[in-house]
Amino acid sequence: MLLLEVIDASANVKEFLTLAKENLKDMIRTVNITDQTLDDLNTLSDFSYAWEIMHEFVPDMHERIRNDPTAVKLLRAAFLKLTSMLDVPLVRITEAKSPDTLSVAEYYSGELVAFLRMVMEVIPIIVFSILKDVITLQAKGMTAVPVRIELIALKDYAQLEQRAVLAKRTHEIGIFTEGILAMEKTLLGVIQVDPRQILKDGISKHLVDQISRALHLCLAFDTKPVRGKDPKSAVEGPLVLLRDTLDGFRKSFEYVQDYISMYGLKMWQEQFTRIVAFNTEQECNRFTRRKILPESSQYQDTYSFTIVYSSTSRRFFTTR
Repeated sequence: MLLLEVIDASANVKEFLTLAKENLKDMIRTVNITDQTLDDLNTLSDFSYAWEIMHEFVPDMHERIRNDPTAVKLLRAAFLKLTSMLDVPLVRITEAKSPDTLSVAEYYSGELVAFLRMVMEVIPIIVFSILKDVITLQAKGMTAVPVRIELIALKDYAQLEQRAVLAKRTHEIGIFTEGILAMEKTLLGVIQVDPRQILKDGISKHLVDQISRALHLCLAFDTKPVRGKDPKSAVEGPLVLLRDTLDGFRKSFEYVQDYISMYGLKMWQEQFTRIVAFNTEQECNRFTRRKILPESSQYQDTYSFTIVYSSTSRRFFTTR
């Protein structure tokens, strides 16, 4: 009796007992599931018929994510339902114990992952559109704060309005990245998809695009001589413009790296090095007999998965 009184007086013990009670109820419900129930669930959740029309809803999905980043959690259920499309081509192949089971499953799983990336690609695009405002604000709207300042000059360096806008833009970036990170690791067919890796791949892709555009637009040299004009200015001008553009972009990308939960500076250096190496390799084609096509370059970045099949357990495993 005394033990029951002690348990009743302890809030922690009562909470643990309630949690254990709920877990036991779930276990009982799970044990009582029959094969007929599983068959009914498979029939009701069959979503293979919608594979062709799902592409028409991609713009609507993008608009939903723009308005509500947390909607990514809801899309996870749709992606899991789409895995039922694997049952149609694999059911007969599996029954026949064909050695082509792995290749067919890998193909359709790759299609599912490609569709998932197409839907989620809107988040890096939005992040970079917001990042442009951060770049403009840091480059033109804010002045650098010195290491030491006098107390009387603190108000001049506060820049409250600019910092309020900066905080708002940073918060928007954080919300959108939280939306995709809210999706847990999901098994699509035979491929396990990590949302963090998808976000990293998407940001890397658009980072390469932004750096390449800056290099293309800024490195435009005027080769025609102009009387009375220093020839060095025709070279220094574009280089200075490129330096300022990339420096502002790099600082802003480094600033938001904590809010996208990634090593922004490391990613910047890796992608910038890859761009320079790729362009150098392509320029060397002029002087070599064996040409290297852009799509065959070692600096091209592709998404690759290694599929391993265990014949004993009849399960698929994936490593990235």
